[in-house]
Amino acid sequence: MLSTLKFILFTVVSILMIFSAVYFTVLNTYKPAVKAYINGEFIGYFSNEQQFDEVYNDLVTEKQNIDENVKVYLESEPTFEQSYIRDSLLEEQNVYTNLRAEIKTEYTIYELTVDGEQQMVFTSEDQADQYVEKLKAEVSDINADVNVQKVSELGDVTSTERADTILADIVDRNKPVETPQEEVVEETTPSYQYPTTVYTGAVATPVDGTAVWPTVSRRINCDYWGYYGHNGVDIGGASGADIYAYMAGTVIFSGWDSTGYGYCVKINHGNGLVAIYAHCSALYVSAGQQVSAGQTIAGVGQTGWATGNHLHFETRVNGVPVNPWTYLNGV
Repeated sequence: MLSTLKFILFTVVSILMIFSAVYFTVLNTYKPAVKAYINGEFIGYFSNEQQFDEVYNDLVTEKQNIDENVKVYLESEPTFEQSYIRDSLLEEQNVYTNLRAEIKTEYTIYELTVDGEQQMVFTSEDQADQYVEKLKAEVSDINADVNVQKVSELGDVTSTERADTILADIVDRNKPVETPQEEVVEETTPSYQYPTTVYTGAVATPVDGTAVWPTVSRRINCDYWGYYGHNGVDIGGASGADIYAYMAGTVIFSGWDSTGYGYCVKINHGNGLVAIYAHCSALYVSAGQQVSAGQTIAGVGQTGWATGNHLHFETRVNGVPVNPWTYLNGV
């Protein structure tokens, strides 16, 4: 009987020792944790629910770094189950990736459209409105609007630099072209100049096309060549009107002439002939450039010693002034 009691006691003690060993082994190997689920999908193990919140908040911040106005949410509240897990598994799992896949985002974008076609995309309503105002200030009748859209993914957003480029392009394509009105020049004789005449000689286009009249206008303000040192013919015209190369040649000077010509162009037309186009308002060619007959080289003006807009057309052969009518007659 005594031996039987001893056996039972020994057995109980042995079982308790084994259980204790197993219990402490489990405690040292496994840690208490929670299993997280969203919409029934297993997300991962977390040491506690607070750790889940920390991971979720990190992912919210990640989205807000892209757009601070983004709406971040979960379609349903997470559920948790108590569990135990090995430390190694707790560290190895990628709960950030699993939870990121369940997070929903909603971005608000503002599309700037012109005639219903998207041109720019902004995340700021104020910025979109500013560019609409800029467009309408440049092109009053343009059909520009801002459309508000809700999207789950933020695509390409228009940078300020890109928006400025698009704005300039839209304005260039839509802004009405202002046709400059030709200045009406009264046919009066300047007090300092010679009597005004109108050339009535033969006007014809050469068959070979080698020479052209140097301006649109054919009104001659002064044809008293050679008198009082006036070595050219003054042809009236509106400010900015085109001046053409009389014949093909090489530009030998294009710039400011301080001897009275103002802005002028000098072209070597070959065979010793150089033509001077003086008192220009604008120059469109540069020295060394080859030009063809009729090519626009400058604009009519009144720079230098001049009163009123006109072209002073002068011709020289081997440096000696020659009457321009020698070349203009018949052109």
